[in-house]
Amino acid sequence: MKIFKPQTIKVIFASFVIFGSLQASEVTYGNFTRDQGVNLEEVPVLTLKEGELFEVISANARTPKTVINIKIKPEGTDSLMWQRWWVVNDRATKLRNTMSDGTTSEPPSQLAVGPCDIVLSTFVQTGPVTGPYRISYKITKPSPVNTSPPILLPPTEDPSKNWFVKLQVSTDLKNWEDVEAGQFLGSNTARFFRIQTSEEGGE
Repeated sequence: MKIFKPQTIKVIFASFVIFGSLQASEVTYGNFTRDQGVNLEEVPVLTLKEGELFEVISANARTPKTVINIKIKPEGTDSLMWQRWWVVNDRATKLRNTMSDGTTSEPPSQLAVGPCDIVLSTFVQTGPVTGPYRISYKITKPSPVNTSPPILLPPTEDPSKNWFVKLQVSTDLKNWEDVEAGQFLGSNTARFFRIQTSEEGGE
């Protein structure tokens, strides 16, 4: 049986930079291709680390009416059914989960979260096997947590002196906008953050 190793392409998406320290999400695109073997034989694809997200982009098989099961296998347990792809012919697939009562539904989530193994199994509903099957996937690794250098407010014995502390964001390091501290959604545009301090009446 011929086995094809997964192929991967890595892409770095910058989410924001704080004082020269880059915080980014690493996204890996990969493919797994294998000749179809015994029906429902489980085949390991890859291992997800803590916090890594796994998403199936597409699944296909050369043999019509092939069913591709994509399963999650937490450490120390049996594999759990996650997604089932039905190959209508050698050009079209449909994501469809089959329930115990025969009905179908979408999977509860498009993303699998590590730590766990991703395993596959296939079976052919009719006819002989005529070629391999293949899935394409995306893995997003969690961003590292970065901290900036401390900002000093000079000590003073004047209780009437006030300091203003602002969080600001920019996309070009020239124009800055005040923002509230909190959670920021991912963006395809790099964002830069800084802390601005000023005395009352000053800039």
